[in-house]
Amino acid sequence: MREIYLIINGERTGPSTEDEVRQALSEGKISGGTLAWQEGLEQWTPLDQVLDPARPFSPPVSSLTTPNALVLVDHVTKTFGEKTALRDVSFAVPVGQICGLLGPNGAGKTTLFRLLMGVLKATTGELRIDGLDVFEKRVEAKRLIGFLPDEPIFYSYLSGREVLELSAAMHGLDVRKTMERLAPLILELRLADEINNYAEDYSRGMKKKLGLLLAFLHEPKLLILDEPTNGLDVESTHLFYDLILAQAKAGTTVLFSTHLMDHVTKLCSHAIIIKEGSVVANGSLDELRAAFGPGSSLEDIFLKLTSRSSSA
Repeated sequence: MREIYLIINGERTGPSTEDEVRQALSEGKISGGTLAWQEGLEQWTPLDQVLDPARPFSPPVSSLTTPNALVLVDHVTKTFGEKTALRDVSFAVPVGQICGLLGPNGAGKTTLFRLLMGVLKATTGELRIDGLDVFEKRVEAKRLIGFLPDEPIFYSYLSGREVLELSAAMHGLDVRKTMERLAPLILELRLADEINNYAEDYSRGMKKKLGLLLAFLHEPKLLILDEPTNGLDVESTHLFYDLILAQAKAGTTVLFSTHLMDHVTKLCSHAIIIKEGSVVANGSLDELRAAFGPGSSLEDIFLKLTSRSSSA
């Protein structure tokens, strides 16, 4: 009978027999997403795939419905005609967590963000934010989200200040009080000298800063940030770190995508890695490092899981 090793709470355990592992799985002591290894495997692999190699992995929903999960993605598949952009994706992000979403170009990150924003409807599965179905209740759900796109676009005839004031009014906020609350951030982001100029004329970095202010403006429960530091200089990038850490400390949940592994290492406690529309890793950074060896960097892990020769 084959022997199986597991990663539990960041520690390697085992070996255990297949019967012992299946018994622990049936009793809820471990989940199908627990990383496992047996002789013949090239890398640590989700237990579901070890026990049933033909089965595509997705964590069971029972392990995701934690009381403090703000974001819940439950067995989501999204197709466009014959193309499958996302395949049976499941994960949860608890309140106050900073979670990095990683994947090569075309992995499905942007599609996932559009689903969470209620712009697209999942082909199967469901997405919830604070218990709200993001498509059926998309108006209510969007009030909980602050979104920063990779390339913010603004009205050509509005200044940066007017963009903020218009957004505050559309959220039903007191415009004067909102601008007073944002004033320190405008100074910190070095936008004070440009805030009254047309936003369309801003540099890419300045547009990113204005977009970040818009994301913060209504004090959302969830920040969804798509490549948030693209276009920012070194000083502004470090200021971004401080702002995001402060938001999380105050209880805001953050989900952001990036291709820069050092950003994830500095900011995140957890990471989700997507390859070709499927989740190939989902866990704390410590768990991922333990699974691939103490000397493995996040970049090493990412390359092993997403290279074309790796098994997903």
